[in-house]
Parts: sequence; C-alpha cells; structure tokens
Amino acid sequence: MGSRIVRDYHNMPPTKFHEFNQGVVSSLADKTRFPDSFWGVHPTLVEYYLAASAKHDAVYHESMLGSRVVIAERELLQAQLVLNLDEVASILEMAAVRNPEILLASGFTLAKEKRGRARTKAANAALSAARAAKEGEEGGTPT
Repeated sequence: MGSRIVRDYHNMPPTKFHEFNQGVVSSLADKTRFPDSFWGVHPTLVEYYLAASAKHDAVYHESMLGSRVVIAERELLQAQLVLNLDEVASILEMAAVRNPEILLASGFTLAKEKRGRARTKAANAALSAARAAKEGEEGGTPT
C-alpha cells in the first residue's frame, strides 16, 4: 500500500519535539514542494501552523532558562502544535494517494505498511494452483 505518517510526535519530550517540528516547518515552508494551491480548502492551516511553530521556537529557547511560566506556555504551544500536525498529516496522507512522494518531502516520520502472513499463504496457494494447472496441460497423469 505504501507509506503512512507515524504520529510519534504525540509523546515526544520537548527537545525532541522541537527538533522534529523544526524539520517539518522547513519542509512545509518550501513553496516549491508545497505551493499555496496544494492546501486547497485549508489555506490558513499552514499559515497558522507556521506562526504557532515560530512562537513555539521562541518560547522553547526562552524555557531553557527554567521559568515555570514559560515552560507551561511551551507545553501549551506543543499541545496546540500536535493538533495542527495531526491535521496537516491527514491532508498529506490524502494527497499521497495520488502522489506518494509527497510524504517523503514532508519532514514527518514514515512507516512502511507491513504485509501479513495471510498474503504469503495466498501467494503460495496461487503458485500451487498454477503448477497443478501446468502439469494438467502437459499430458495429465501418467498411467
């Protein structure tokens, strides 16, 4: 089926989330990969996300000084960004149906779909049926 976006950013600690978010911001801000027309009916989503990310970046660096008020603000901004990232991820996954390469350019963590054992069993059954049909065409059963 292809790749899908892993929503591992829900439980990331602040530093790791900040690094991840900055990667997504730099990818989505690239207008050559994601022009304004790409976002269709959600044109303000990316603008809002980029603005919230810029504010989060500033608050994140300020929170390194240890102020409890700033740390609480950082956590609130991170929660808001997680919601924005979920919306962006959904739009990207819908667009990936037609253009799978779009996920590679997004900056999100991707996971490959795993094939189940049932698929292997079905392939083996089809192969066995094809062999049996071929043997039947070659002259039937020996006497």
